[in-house]
Amino acid sequence: MSLATASRPARTAQPAGPARRPARRGAPTHWRRLLLVLAALLAAYAGMHVALRDVTWWLAGAGFAVLVLAATTLARQFTRRLWVPYVAAIGASVLAVTAGFASDKAFLGLLPTFESADRVNRIINAGWQSIQEQRVPAQPDTGIMLLLVLTMICCALFADAAVTLVKSPALMAAPLLTLLGIPVSVRPELADPVWFVVTAALFLVILRLDRRPTSGPVLALVGTVSIVGGLLTPTFLPGVVEDQNPLGGGVQTGINPLINLGDDLRRGDAVIAVTYRTAAERGVYLRLATLETFNGRSWAPNIVNNIPGNTVDDFPSAPGLGPDIGRIEQTVDVTVGDIAGRWLPLPYPTQSVEGTVGEWYWEPNGLAARSTDTGVRGQKYTATYYEVVPTLAQVQAAVPHTEADLDTLDLPSRMPESIAEIANEVAGGLPTSYERAMALQDYFTSGDFTYSEDAPVEKGYDGSGVDIIARFLEEKSGYCVHFASAMAIMARTVGIPSRMVVGFQPGEQLSVQGITSYTVSSHDLHAWPELYFEGVGWLRFEPTPGRGELPDYAANLPVDDPATPEDEGALPTPTATAQPGNAPERPDDAGIDTGAPATAASGSSPLPVVLGTIAALVLLGAVAPAVIRVLVRRRRERAIRAGRDPASAAWAELRDTARDYGWAAPDSETPRDFADRLAVVLSRESEAISGFRSEVEESAFAPPGRGAPSVADLRALRRAIASTVDARDRLRAIFLPASLMIRFRWDPDG
Repeated sequence: MSLATASRPARTAQPAGPARRPARRGAPTHWRRLLLVLAALLAAYAGMHVALRDVTWWLAGAGFAVLVLAATTLARQFTRRLWVPYVAAIGASVLAVTAGFASDKAFLGLLPTFESADRVNRIINAGWQSIQEQRVPAQPDTGIMLLLVLTMICCALFADAAVTLVKSPALMAAPLLTLLGIPVSVRPELADPVWFVVTAALFLVILRLDRRPTSGPVLALVGTVSIVGGLLTPTFLPGVVEDQNPLGGGVQTGINPLINLGDDLRRGDAVIAVTYRTAAERGVYLRLATLETFNGRSWAPNIVNNIPGNTVDDFPSAPGLGPDIGRIEQTVDVTVGDIAGRWLPLPYPTQSVEGTVGEWYWEPNGLAARSTDTGVRGQKYTATYYEVVPTLAQVQAAVPHTEADLDTLDLPSRMPESIAEIANEVAGGLPTSYERAMALQDYFTSGDFTYSEDAPVEKGYDGSGVDIIARFLEEKSGYCVHFASAMAIMARTVGIPSRMVVGFQPGEQLSVQGITSYTVSSHDLHAWPELYFEGVGWLRFEPTPGRGELPDYAANLPVDDPATPEDEGALPTPTATAQPGNAPERPDDAGIDTGAPATAASGSSPLPVVLGTIAALVLLGAVAPAVIRVLVRRRRERAIRAGRDPASAAWAELRDTARDYGWAAPDSETPRDFADRLAVVLSRESEAISGFRSEVEESAFAPPGRGAPSVADLRALRRAIASTVDARDRLRAIFLPASLMIRFRWDPDG
């Protein structure tokens, strides 16, 4: 404002001294309603806990909901334009999604690029695939997490628009029912009545805040009917029949390949899973996942972390493999067929992989490789690996667990006594780990056990938990999951670290025009145990009768006196292969524990990055007013020094400073009137105030470049005004400057 306009008569009389800022009508109701909207969204979102594991998914979704509502609310403090808050919220969400899920492809780790957009798109596609692959309750891997985050962003935007823009709180029912309906769409009985009722109560409170007198009872009735109907409707809906093969006829490896192994083995017609070529003398075992964690009910795959250094271009050394152990470098050219999942079939130990499409990462213990945004179907690649050939003497001399991961010895606190009794009876008294391992393998392959096509289902003990294994040891009939889990558990019982592996047997060998290739079908899916021997590493054993190839060290070949020369070299060429006369194993149910779902592991969760990004954006939004206010002050001070209308700049800054610290400073008040009021309160600064007023008035009428006010005097007056309030009001003046808010004052009821 110029001094010319400042000399006009005041439109309203202003009380002397600091003025209290009047409360804006409707503001408390708006903030209460906004918090209720957030609470209702988070309550409805929490209802999905029946379909998902852990709490990471809820924290991520809640963070994005807070981000959206905070962005729209903050934007409204600076503008009356209806579209700006939603553009701000969408922009903040895009930045947070980019930083949380594709930061390595983004500019400065935050700004989206074409590469980051492509990464996000692939993660979304992987999320849909993961939903189809997993069983309830599902593990929220990166893809599922992103889908949930996007859902919460949309629901929060819709809810904000319904309550603030359209002013129709009843429309809140749409996002709330969307969130509550997600688990119901999977299976009607999954609905959690507790969170349904909590959400309903919050929804009714939101409706109660609607000030239109005629709409409250009607909307409350509509809300009540919707809630009661939502609770009762699932009771009358038919149950959802789970599709055992949601992605077609291929192999379903999913998050945990152990889950669908039985389904794939027992299918009537085998499908081609993998074909490969290698110059090795024998076929190759292609591993999918390594399962080391055992909680008593199920085995879970090792977690594959999406770390840039963990790409399949270069694998680490195999754990425990000593330098004196013989090894032959080999390559295998793999073409993946009809497989649904994201585990890459690889030999062990793989050294490098070339030719894959997408981003694949390895985990350090089992050297399994997995992707969170790319499917394995149709992949073509070349893997370089070592064919490890230890001598029998090296295996016999190895100690079991000086460096093995302690988790591979863990056993559940409650376990049927029969398992430990049988393990100790079979192998407990033998002196070396190798002898104990061979005794356990011989126990299952000696002829007392058979694999069965129907026993696992008919007798009700399908799965890999300790209770099921106890029954399996009694029945002596099962398939590879039972045999592998039983030997691994019993090995831990007698002190040998163990784990399970899921993958493919070598398959059928074909030779065409001198080129040898192998065809691996869904019937070649297999599970086997691996036992750890220090200095040698993890060694495969085969307890399932009629399945797989026995390794040299596990073939139970006769052993001569160790002192003789014949015992010093590598083991003889293996002669034991898949035993003739035994049909491929095809049990009648999947390797799932009844009563307790298998724990699924996935790629590393982006939750810390997502929440950190959200926190950074919220912090940025919180300090934005303070930064803008400082920039405005600096611009005015530069104008004063440069002589560009210094009177108006000085007066505007002093007036805004007063507003920031709670003083009334209307546009209609002249500098002289305002200075008089300041002098009454700041009596000690009356001379400085009078001098500054004179400078402003003189500058207003003086020729350009003469009589400019002093920036130092202006700053002294600013400090004097700040000294009249306590620390709390000073902080509010810094971070929520009223001089900015008054320019874009937003009336929620206007």
